[in-house]
Amino acid sequence: MRPVNPNEYCHELDLKALEALQAIPGFSGALKGFMKIMNEKMLHGVNMASKVRLGPQQLPEIYNMLPPICRKLGIAEPELYLEMNPMPNAYTYGDSQVFVTVTSGLIEAMEKDEIRAVLAHECGHIACRHVLYHTMGSLILNGGAELLNLGLLTVPLKLAFFHWERCSEFSCDRAAAICTGGYESVVETMIRLAGGPKSITCMINEELYMQQAAEYEQLIGDSKWDKLLQYYAMMNSSHPFTAVRASEVRKWCQTAQFSRLLD
Repeated sequence: MRPVNPNEYCHELDLKALEALQAIPGFSGALKGFMKIMNEKMLHGVNMASKVRLGPQQLPEIYNMLPPICRKLGIAEPELYLEMNPMPNAYTYGDSQVFVTVTSGLIEAMEKDEIRAVLAHECGHIACRHVLYHTMGSLILNGGAELLNLGLLTVPLKLAFFHWERCSEFSCDRAAAICTGGYESVVETMIRLAGGPKSITCMINEELYMQQAAEYEQLIGDSKWDKLLQYYAMMNSSHPFTAVRASEVRKWCQTAQFSRLLD
């Protein structure tokens, strides 16, 4: 099986936002400052001491979803950890020693296909080479810049960082769609993240949910002021709104490009 090349599914907004981020004065200095204090052994030690590492003999029903995804995306298998946290979440950190963490809240809220979509999404970050910048963003955008004396991280650079992080999510939703064979599990995941576990959201009408996304697109398309207000509402967020992500990945899965990748 030929691994899928990330160049075949990386979202154009991801590539454009990353190029703009790297061109901002101060970015290279902030990256150099971060790399001076980046210590993967510290992160690895925290994982070993405070989380549960999954493997063939440790919760294999979850772990066994990971290797086929890695083969499909052409990446080395990262370490996979389970974290006690009631909030549904997953994240990927590191540089040369990459790891993926899923929370107990995510495992409880999601069905098996949705967990697979989340793991594929996180592995998409690895395949698209997002992880170093995501690690940098997570550690220093949330208060770490002051702690680490990275005064070079200016407000424009912070906003550009968050914008790129949001755009990068679209690429990884595409990776999840490729690994699960369509947009359905990705959209269901967005519904869980928006409304709660399947015990609550199992009766949600997907088409009505997608209509929300269409109405939102119309809202920001019809009025520059509304578009500005929505940007203000999410400018410090690392992820796009769930309905927007659901709409974006469903549209892409209806293209000839996606059909070729599945073939």
